[in-house]
Amino acid sequence: MTSEKTEEEASMASSNLLSRLVIGLARLCGMISALLIILVLAVVSYAVIQRYVLQTPLLWGDEFIGYVLVSIIMFGTAEALRKNDHISIDLLTSRAKPHHQRFVRIWGDTAVFLFAAMLGWSTWTTIVFAYGFGEYSMGYIEIPTWIPQVPMLLGTVLLALVALTRIFGNLATRSSE
Repeated sequence: MTSEKTEEEASMASSNLLSRLVIGLARLCGMISALLIILVLAVVSYAVIQRYVLQTPLLWGDEFIGYVLVSIIMFGTAEALRKNDHISIDLLTSRAKPHHQRFVRIWGDTAVFLFAAMLGWSTWTTIVFAYGFGEYSMGYIEIPTWIPQVPMLLGTVLLALVALTRIFGNLATRSSE
């Protein structure tokens, strides 16, 4: 009996440690996303000054901002899910009984996990192809196309981990009731 309790405590401690790690990574990526928003503001301001004050348009600005916007979105999704800041339809869940609400939350987080897994796999295969093919971007910023795709992969992996953390948290709540 003592060894069973020790194993259960060790399992919960490792699960709690993993959950805290995922939450910490989501917060970090959320902060990176916020900093990237400030970077976009700075680049747009610089581009406006270049174009309208100095009469020399910034040629690479739009392309750079496009790459950064993908990073902003992908780094912010996991933090938005963690904080429940995402868009959700609560018409049914607000009227459901508490045990049904828990089921709907698990179902929704499972859908997020599956979406993130599919998007992550698709992004991974795209990165592998672009890297193997040696594909470069067309435009003023000529870089290998796999480089701006990496934040998308990192964001989907983190989104999937946050969804799993939420699923396991909801399942653990059930077992402790």
